[in-house]
Amino acid sequence: MKKLLIPVAVLVAVVALLLWFFSAEQVVKRRTGKLMSILTMEETGGGNSRELSALGLGSLIADELALETPTIEEANGVHQRTDIESGFGGLTRMANFTKFEMVEMHTITINGEDARVNATIEAVVALPAYRPADGLYEVELDWKKQKDGVWRLSRAKWQETR
Repeated sequence: MKKLLIPVAVLVAVVALLLWFFSAEQVVKRRTGKLMSILTMEETGGGNSRELSALGLGSLIADELALETPTIEEANGVHQRTDIESGFGGLTRMANFTKFEMVEMHTITINGEDARVNATIEAVVALPAYRPADGLYEVELDWKKQKDGVWRLSRAKWQETR
């Protein structure tokens, strides 16, 4: 009986760990972290690694992405994934560097096939002539579980913290 107890306890622990790891909240949290990582470009980063980041962005976003921001008027609206990828590709060639870092994740709300992340991030986009983003921002990221079972970003809203 004691010999059976140890393998059963290990099996229960592994199943519990897998259920936690693949829970919607943890998947959305990891995808949000990956988004921040992809959007970050080192100053010394080579062009090839930046272009690969642009390709990685496409796997995180839905076919249509709604953007809302008071700071960059031209960005507002619903955009096709290909347009976002193209714009980000241009940014990878133009930017001196970018930084997107999660300062604090306030909440993750899961409602069936939809998830919302509310967080504070530090964002810097350094272009040769100016910085369209530089500071702390409150963000609201809406993730939607797609037909293929993958969570993709469908809406991003951000505003500077006061």
